[in-house]
Amino acid sequence: MHGKKGIALLLSSFLVISLAACSSGNNGGTTPEESAAGSNAPKDTASLTPLGKYDPPIEVTAVRGITEGTKYSEGESIDNNVWSKAYESELGVKVKYLWTTPTAQYDQKLNIAIASDDLPDITPVSASQLKRLVEDGALEDLTSLYEQYGSELTKGIMSQDGGNAIKSATFDGKLYGLPNMTSGLGQTHVLWVRTDWLQKLGLPEPKTMDDVTRTAEAFVKQDPDGNHKADTYGLGINKDIFGFYAGMQGFFNGFHAYPNTWVKDASGKLGYGSVQPETKAALLKLQELYKQGLLDKEFGTKDATKVSEAANGGKLGLFYGFFWNAGWLQDGKNTDPTMEWKPISIVSSDDQPAKAQVPFAINTYYVVKKGAKNPEAAVKVLNFDFEKLWGETAQPDIYSVNNNTAIFEYALLYGEAPRKNLDAYLNVVKALEANDPSGLNTEEKGYYDNILAFRAGDLKLWGNEQMYGPAGSLSVIDSYSKNVQLVDDAYYGAPTQGMTDNNATLQKLQLEVFTRIIMGGSIDEFDQFVAQWNDLGGNTITGEVNDWLASQ
Repeated sequence: MHGKKGIALLLSSFLVISLAACSSGNNGGTTPEESAAGSNAPKDTASLTPLGKYDPPIEVTAVRGITEGTKYSEGESIDNNVWSKAYESELGVKVKYLWTTPTAQYDQKLNIAIASDDLPDITPVSASQLKRLVEDGALEDLTSLYEQYGSELTKGIMSQDGGNAIKSATFDGKLYGLPNMTSGLGQTHVLWVRTDWLQKLGLPEPKTMDDVTRTAEAFVKQDPDGNHKADTYGLGINKDIFGFYAGMQGFFNGFHAYPNTWVKDASGKLGYGSVQPETKAALLKLQELYKQGLLDKEFGTKDATKVSEAANGGKLGLFYGFFWNAGWLQDGKNTDPTMEWKPISIVSSDDQPAKAQVPFAINTYYVVKKGAKNPEAAVKVLNFDFEKLWGETAQPDIYSVNNNTAIFEYALLYGEAPRKNLDAYLNVVKALEANDPSGLNTEEKGYYDNILAFRAGDLKLWGNEQMYGPAGSLSVIDSYSKNVQLVDDAYYGAPTQGMTDNNATLQKLQLEVFTRIIMGGSIDEFDQFVAQWNDLGGNTITGEVNDWLASQ
C-alpha cells in the first residue's frame, strides 16, 4: 500500500500508537547496572538508559534490502538521511551498511552470508532464517538486554498482540530476535459496498450471504451505472483468490472457514483451515456465483490492481478487503464524485455470526550476531525508532512521511503497534464528537483535519472519512474486536521443516484446485485436494504444528 496513492493512504498504515499506550512515558525504567548487562556493557552511564547516548560514539554494522521505488531527498541516501544522522547525533550510534540490495534479492544474498558465517552486528531475517541461526548458535541472547534496555513504549508495542510475537522469537526460553511488529488486526477483511448503486436500485445493505448474492446479481443485471450495457460485475475477486484487495478471506469467513491459517478443532488439535469441510462449502458457493455471471469470468488473469481499476472505473460494486482499501478507491471518487462506497461487517451464511480471520502478521525479525561488541544497541535503536514514530515526542513529518516520501523506510529497525490504527480511529472519533482535537497527537490531528476538510467539500480527502470517520472501515474492525468476532491464526512458531520443504508446492496446488472449482470444476476435486495435500507434506506439517502446540 506504499507509494502511489498519496500521503493519506501512506499514513493510514503507519499511525501513531494510542496516547493511552504511551502515556506511561518511555524514558523511564530502572537504569541497569553494568554488571547485569554482561561483559559487553558500555562503560558510560548515560548509554545504560533506553534512550541514552553513547559517548564516545559506537559503530554498528548492518545489512538490508531496499524497497523498490524508495525515494530520497536531494543529497540523501540510505547511508546519509534524517534517520542515520539522528542515530549518530542523538544516540551516538554510527550505522555502517556492509551491503544493501533490492528487497527481491535480499533473502538470496543473506542466505549466502549466513552460509559463509559473514553476518553484520544487526540483520533483518525471516522466521526460517531466525530458526536456522539459533540452531547454528550464531546469535546473541537478547533476553536480559531487552528486559534492561527496552523502553516502556517498546515493551508496550511488542506485547500488544498478547505476547505471540515475542514468543515466536523465543527458543528454549531465550529471546533471539526483535520482531518487526505489525498488525494482524489490520489485515482482517471488511466488505466494501457501492452504496450509491444500492440507493439507485432500491436495495438494503447486505446483512447475510444471501443478501450478498442478491446484491451482486442486481449489480450485474439491473444496469446500476445506467449506461444500458451489461458491463458491470457483482463481486470482485483477484487471481490469487486471497489477499488485501478483492481477496476472498472475508467471504470464506462467512462460511466459518479460515483458509491459509491454523485453527483449533473440537478436540483441541490444530488443523489447516484450507482443508476443512467449511472451505468446501465456500468454494461451492463461489462456483455458483461464477456460473451465474456474478464474478468476472476472467478473474484468473487479474491481480488486485486490475480489480481496483474496475472498481475505480465504475464497473464493480462489491469486494472484500483491508480497511485501507479506501485509499485505493480515492481515484474513483476523484473521477466520479457521485461514487459512494461503504465498509460493512463481513456477513454470515447461517445464523451464527461471521468471525474475521486474523493472520499472524510477523514475518521479519532483527537479530544480533553472537559476540557483537554492543548487542544492546539493537534494543536502543528500536526504542529510538518507536519514540520518533509513535512516542510522546514523535515527529511524523520528519521521521515518517513527508511530501509523499516514505521516510520511515530509512529506519534501521521498524515496527508498529497491532492496535495503532484502531486506537487512532477511537481518538479521532472522540475528538470529532467533542469538536476538540486538543488531545490528539500530530498524526491523529492530521486525520481529524482531513476529515473536517472533506466534510467542508474537499473530495480528495474522502478516504480519510472512509477509514477514520465514525462509520469508517476501522469502526467495523472495532466492532469485531468488541464483539469477539475474530479468529487468530493459532500457529505462530517458525516455519517447520515440513513447511520449508513443502509449502510452495501445497500453495500452488491449492490455487490451481480452488480456481478450477470456482470456474466450474467438480466439487469432488476438493476431497481429492485434501488427500493430495496430506500426501504432499500436509500430514507431516500438521504433526509438526501439533508437536509445537504441545510444547507451548
